[in-house]
Amino acid sequence: MSRASFVFDAGRCTGCDACRLACTIENRLDPSSSWRQVLTFNGRRHPAAPVFHLSLACNHCASPACLAACPAGAYSSDAATGAVLLDSGRCIGCRYCAWACPYDAPRFEIARGVMTKCTFCAERLREGAAPACSALCPTGALGFARLEERELTRGLTVFPETGLGPSLRIVPVGAGRLMPEGLDASQDAAVTVASTVPRRVTLRHEWTLVSFTFLAALLVAWVGGAVAGAPRPPWALFAAGALAALGVSAAHLGRPERAWRALLHLRASWLSREIAAFLLFAGLTTAWLTMAQPSQALGWLAAALGLATLACADRVYDLALRPAHARPHSAEVVLIGAFLAALIAGNGVIALGVGLARLALYVRRKGGRRRAGEDARPAVSLARAIVGFALPLAAWLLGAQVIAIAGAIAGDLIDRCEFYAELEFESPQRRLELGLACRSPDPHRPSHGGIST
Repeated sequence: MSRASFVFDAGRCTGCDACRLACTIENRLDPSSSWRQVLTFNGRRHPAAPVFHLSLACNHCASPACLAACPAGAYSSDAATGAVLLDSGRCIGCRYCAWACPYDAPRFEIARGVMTKCTFCAERLREGAAPACSALCPTGALGFARLEERELTRGLTVFPETGLGPSLRIVPVGAGRLMPEGLDASQDAAVTVASTVPRRVTLRHEWTLVSFTFLAALLVAWVGGAVAGAPRPPWALFAAGALAALGVSAAHLGRPERAWRALLHLRASWLSREIAAFLLFAGLTTAWLTMAQPSQALGWLAAALGLATLACADRVYDLALRPAHARPHSAEVVLIGAFLAALIAGNGVIALGVGLARLALYVRRKGGRRRAGEDARPAVSLARAIVGFALPLAAWLLGAQVIAIAGAIAGDLIDRCEFYAELEFESPQRRLELGLACRSPDPHRPSHGGIST
């Protein structure tokens, strides 16, 4: 069955930006926020590699990752045109669709606090006209046609096989020009490329996500420890902590007044499941804590819902690149919650087992970064090991449980911050830089800085 598709001939593209300008004018966009981008391979004109351009926008996939990830149900697929459309009136501005899209198509509009993206010029398609970008390409490099599945591009340098079914055909410049010799996205050295590519997620801008996930882990650990024998937390203090967590979570959104829409896509979105599980956990725990004669079964159910919340939170980050964030990861909130719950409950055996497992995962991660030429942040790593592992162990052996818990919390916060500082997501620009790095390695390429990224 044929599909409406973009056809891009890299041999004809001069990088003139006419397609991007046409998109900007047709959709009345700010010039800096066009839905189409023109990327250049080897823009620095390295003599060991060719130079060519790629004009890219949304590929209107058959199985769009943005639609599956969106917790608010703001995406839809138009059966008549094949366009993947975004209803900004339903968008909550969580940016999760941008994480999910390996083609870097969704754009965040700061002024309105919502995501926007290429519409495939659906209105023009319904009238029998081609999208504006392809209609105004002066060299014929960007075209539009109905293509069969076998004619569509699958897995070139900038488009690794994703299974999403992008509606796009790329005509290479020549043999090997879009697949530089030696390119292997699985090699550890690939992560060094991120130093030249803007990050979609940084610790500095995502402090709200750090705060929410870490607060959630602390609350779950508190409840888990209480169910296992520690004193129950005051219900008012717990409720205040849960409300604070929800508050910082909403602060992350571009449109916080639409936060309720985050519950609308439980069928596919891990973000929807995370919020729903947290609300159930907070409500059930508050009810349990207010009981004069608390039910142990209800307490265990609340703790189980808390663990489900943390598990969903960890799944949200499955979109990050591998192997940099291969699971299990030392900073996963499920492991943080289990470790702290064991300490709070006074169960040294479980705490020691989980702590040693997390230490091994942390060492593995740091070793992987060093082998890949990344900055392993030795000073931060040492602080995390001393404060988060050595101090709790020493304090526990001396009978200072409160100090052990405080040290573990501080160490876990460092680990969680490092996790956000290291997050990377796929994009065509990153793939181009990876291709160039493999074609002409640069030993002077800068590496990542500290956790204040």
